[in-house]
Amino acid sequence: MRGFTMVEMLVSLGIILIITSIVLLGQDRFNKNLVLVDTAYTVAFTLRQAQTFALSSRKFQTTQNAGYGVHFTKGSFTSYTLFADTVPSAPGNGQGGLCPGHVAQTGLESRPGNCEYNGSAELVTTYNLNHGFKVSGFCGFPKVGLQQCIIGDLDELHISFLRPNTQAVMLGERAGSLVELTSAKIYITSPDGENRCVNVSKVGQIAVGNC
Repeated sequence: MRGFTMVEMLVSLGIILIITSIVLLGQDRFNKNLVLVDTAYTVAFTLRQAQTFALSSRKFQTTQNAGYGVHFTKGSFTSYTLFADTVPSAPGNGQGGLCPGHVAQTGLESRPGNCEYNGSAELVTTYNLNHGFKVSGFCGFPKVGLQQCIIGDLDELHISFLRPNTQAVMLGERAGSLVELTSAKIYITSPDGENRCVNVSKVGQIAVGNC
């Protein structure tokens, strides 16, 4: 019987090393993609949590039946905020303390907020992203049927939910002015540049998908 020659052994070893490298690289890419998807679903879950809090009339401090929302800020790539919508707009700002498209009600359906995040007085929780993952951007659609997210230079994005509806109120802010949106897209980016998007529609649908 003839044994393996040195050349044959080296060739075999090289093949094994190549296959092992391919498997390990593929596994690493799969793991990173899995974490990216999980991060996007975490953001989507926070939006769903805000919707649930609003529908269930969760009390915030002394305010009952407040709306709840999630706030994203340009530049705060690694964090976003869950808030209770309890601070009305200042008189004379065009909203009168009401969310766009909604009528003031009293009693059990009272909604005192303005569908914006107004700082620490409304803060419920700040969520932080880790391991290099970030909210790299967001944009909105001001009209139904548009195929492109045309407001890509927003400074802030407020997504709120008000009882008793499952619908979302989405406000984009740029240069201090607000525009009401029919849908919004939040970009979640991994350290190696891969993206997933969290899509929110005015009817309250929240979904994770490719950008």
